[in-house]
Amino acid sequence: MWRFYKDVTSYALLILVITLFFGNGIIAIVFFGILGTPIGFLAYNYFQKDELYGYYNLGYTKAKLLAKCWLINFILSPLLILIVLLISKFLSIGAPTSY
Repeated sequence: MWRFYKDVTSYALLILVITLFFGNGIIAIVFFGILGTPIGFLAYNYFQKDELYGYYNLGYTKAKLLAKCWLINFILSPLLILIVLLISKFLSIGAPTSY
C-alpha cells in the first residue's frame, strides 16, 4: 500500500511543482490535495498498470487504493499550507515593506 502511495504521490508532486509556476503556493497545495491524487492515479495507471494486478491479488481494489491515497493527501494539505504560511511570515518579518 505504501509503495502505491509513494508512486501516486510522486506524480501528484510533479503536478504541485508545475502549478507552482502558474500560481502561488497555497493554490498549488490545494491542487495537490484535491486534484493531485486523481491525476497521479491516471499517470500511475498509464505507466505502471501491471502493478495494479499485484495489489488486486493482495485484496486491494483500485477504489480502496485511490481513496486511501486521496485521504492521506487531503489530510496533509492543510499542514503544507500552514508550513507555507509560516515560512512566508518568517521571511517577511525582517524585510522592509516600503521605503
